[in-house]
Amino acid sequence: MPTPGADAQAAAESARARRPGGSKMGRLMWRSRTRTAGIRFEWAMRSCGPVLRVVATWTDQQGQPHHTSYSVQCNGLEGALDRAIASRISCGAPMPDREDLLQRLRQEFATAPHFANGAATAPSSTGLMAQAA
Repeated sequence: MPTPGADAQAAAESARARRPGGSKMGRLMWRSRTRTAGIRFEWAMRSCGPVLRVVATWTDQQGQPHHTSYSVQCNGLEGALDRAIASRISCGAPMPDREDLLQRLRQEFATAPHFANGAATAPSSTGLMAQAA
């Protein structure tokens, strides 16, 4: 029969052997580009072209993971960021550094991707007809 001390030691060893992930609320993941836990920026390809979205992730009081995202196109830079921060801190997560996030969001927005085969670079059919006339 295993002793309680042996069980605790085995649990500690398995915890050390695990890879990063499943972090406690507010702990920064090692791959984060925004340097803020639970908030990231994503480019989504839509018919109108690339759209920047601010994504917030959190875990509720029951341990269920949640996420939501806000479009910069619809909400503006500061509006999308403020809504994402409000969603994240609604569960009790710590308040992130808003100014740092806003600066990083502006940098990301300034470097909009240009997709080679996407709608952002393809001329519209009405544009071609107007040029032909």
